[in-house]
Amino acid sequence: MKRWIWAALAAAVVVGAGVWWLMPTSVDVAVITATHPDGTIEWVDGEYRRAEENNSAVYPLSETPHVSKLAPDAVIRTAQGCGTPTEIKVGWNGLGAVPCGRDEFLALPSPPYAPQLTFNGAGEITEVLGRYHP
Repeated sequence: MKRWIWAALAAAVVVGAGVWWLMPTSVDVAVITATHPDGTIEWVDGEYRRAEENNSAVYPLSETPHVSKLAPDAVIRTAQGCGTPTEIKVGWNGLGAVPCGRDEFLALPSPPYAPQLTFNGAGEITEVLGRYHP
């Protein structure tokens, strides 16, 4: 009986570790430093600091960028979309809610402001959610 309990406990730990490993991870505030036509994104971690204008600003925490690829099925949303800005739309969490196509996103003259990035187990970016910043 005891061996069976230990085996079940060990299996539960292995399954739990596998689920944790497969769960997406995210970076709450990123500063995108470069986007490339092949879908490669260079970014650094960022943080909010008080600012005279607009109450806050995002500052990079490092000079060494991380490099990640956009997943083929990446979801990209910004506050004003990637085309001609029409209306501002954000979700309950303050993150952009206007869908943006991959090619449109990669062609933007400047990346979205302080996006939240979500990654899959392979390290690819699966979600880019920009914030509104006037």
